[in-house]
Amino acid sequence: MTRIFTGHALAGRIHNDIREGITRLGRAPRCAVLIDEASAPMVAYASRQREAAAKLGIELAFASYERSPELARDQLRRLGEDPRLDAVMTLYPLPSGIAPVEAALLVGTDKDVDGLHPENAGLLALGAPGRTPATAHACRLAIGELAGSLRGAEITIVGASRIVGRPLATMLLDADATVTVCHVATRDLADHTRRADVVVSAAGVAGLIGAAHIRDGAILVDVSIIRTEAGLVGDVDLASVEGKASVVTHVPDGIGPITTACLFENVVAAAAQAGR
Repeated sequence: MTRIFTGHALAGRIHNDIREGITRLGRAPRCAVLIDEASAPMVAYASRQREAAAKLGIELAFASYERSPELARDQLRRLGEDPRLDAVMTLYPLPSGIAPVEAALLVGTDKDVDGLHPENAGLLALGAPGRTPATAHACRLAIGELAGSLRGAEITIVGASRIVGRPLATMLLDADATVTVCHVATRDLADHTRRADVVVSAAGVAGLIGAAHIRDGAILVDVSIIRTEAGLVGDVDLASVEGKASVVTHVPDGIGPITTACLFENVVAAAAQAGR
């Protein structure tokens, strides 16, 4: 029997740490959140974020991206310089012509809660404390929850993005796991995933991972959230892996709640740094 893992309990523990951090701070952290209001999924996600932040005592100020790249760059720069804000969150998709790293550079190291500023990314690469990309951090926490010690564990990551796959690989290497990263040019995906104790898939391809891709008892961490006529699905073909995988993370309530908690954790860390 394959167990479906939800991240609510783990996220709840992070929420407790966040509340303690806000108590020490003595005020509500303030974060600007930029969204594309033409994107219905983004607007729905932002609404859930607003509700979750209010329960924790975090103030979110939502604004729409400026339409032209130059105006959007000025907007990001102004928010990064605004002394009333502790942090700036840039939800995807970003305005055309602006890459995630550029957005982080415009916001600045101190207010970067996505862990994409070169200084924050460099700290991660060097194994030093810093702000990490929330989804990658959420995956690392979930894997630890499901697999326990990662020393010597074989972990295959499907997807080599700079937001999830690459930073997650660094975190797992720091935990002494043996890590394989696959991507669109990987010749035989199943050859790599079948060797893994844990498969993390962040490819955004519905049903990509099936029974033929995994070993008996594998743990599957599904990061993708894909909208279909049948509803939200991930990379894992649940029907195919039933009874063969030991655990599969729920879509969207597996990694999703943990990611949001990690983002808010970064907001509180930015506020604490601003207060020093």
